Amino acid sequence: MVRVTRPSFALAFYHLVLLSACQGGQDSADLVLLAPHDSFSFFVLGDWGMGTDVQRSVAESINTEAQRVEDALFVLNVGDNFYKNAVGGEKQGGVESVDDPLWKEYFEDMYDGSHLKALPFVSILGNHDYMGNFTAQLDFAKTSDRFLMPERNFVSRVRNRETGATLATFVHVDTTPLVGMYDSHPENSKMAQNLLELEKEADGMKWLSATLARLAGEEGFTFVAGHHPVRSGYFSEDAVKQGIMDENMANLQAILEEYRVDAYFSGHMHALEHVHYKDVEYFLSGGGGESKVYARGEDGVGSRSWSKMSAGFVTVIMDGKGAANLIYRDIDGTELYSYTMPEPPLRETEKAESPPASTALLATAT
Repeated sequence: MVRVTRPSFALAFYHLVLLSACQGGQDSADLVLLAPHDSFSFFVLGDWGMGTDVQRSVAESINTEAQRVEDALFVLNVGDNFYKNAVGGEKQGGVESVDDPLWKEYFEDMYDGSHLKALPFVSILGNHDYMGNFTAQLDFAKTSDRFLMPERNFVSRVRNRETGATLATFVHVDTTPLVGMYDSHPENSKMAQNLLELEKEADGMKWLSATLARLAGEEGFTFVAGHHPVRSGYFSEDAVKQGIMDENMANLQAILEEYRVDAYFSGHMHALEHVHYKDVEYFLSGGGGESKVYARGEDGVGSRSWSKMSAGFVTVIMDGKGAANLIYRDIDGTELYSYTMPEPPLRETEKAESPPASTALLATAT
């Protein structure tokens, strides 16, 4: 096996490992987080790197929540990690390098609470990150204990450290190259260059479909995280760009439904929202740095929905009994909305047995 050189964090809630050999649905690049029990918690945060008072307040509220909940494990970062002011009328974003001062200003010094700083940000890119040097974020992740992004697209799993049982699987997908609208309407010249270079790489939709096929039969919840929402009542683009994005995200939605994904987490809209549509839950948490007012319609919201144009974050508590409890909180940590996802139904291809305990033992061996 290949060990990631990452020391245990102060609260010692988990270990992080990369396995070098396939084990069932396990791929060599999968990130594994080991929880001490069947129960664990995580936070969902998006659209945060602004350096605003709002970002600081949300960070402080997450730190308070990390102290309150049991077995807080990580922050699920759904992208748009760094914002910048426009220069010469052109939008700016992202970082320039691994030494960009924004790493310290917007990330390390911002999320420095005694409990929050013990939690890694399991991260993906957003469209604002493509306005700068997006590969610098991947390079930074190679040296950071707190900012984890093995690839643009990757899988992470939470397993019980003692039994080896998979508690939840997360598929992290980079949606900026998938939504289509930035190909014809790039937000700045650097984004246009970045997306042109990525045309040589494998198609992200095919990767997502193949990855979910590989994971078929895994026990526990299966979650997908992407920056752009799939189903939402919010509208942020003009009619042309919105139409392009909706068409492409419909393809992603079809993949989620085909493989019976339990939930999709996203950001992009600087607001909070929950949509239930065709047995998939869509949780939007894009209020990490500010809130915005958007036009809203009902076509995308499905049979059940809740929304709030507010800054904030989501706490997800996996109770160890099969349920996932989600709590939306505002900038001050006040509860706005809660929802409980029951234990996922047994998938037709799901294996009855758990992964052997030796998997976790190998992962934690010195």
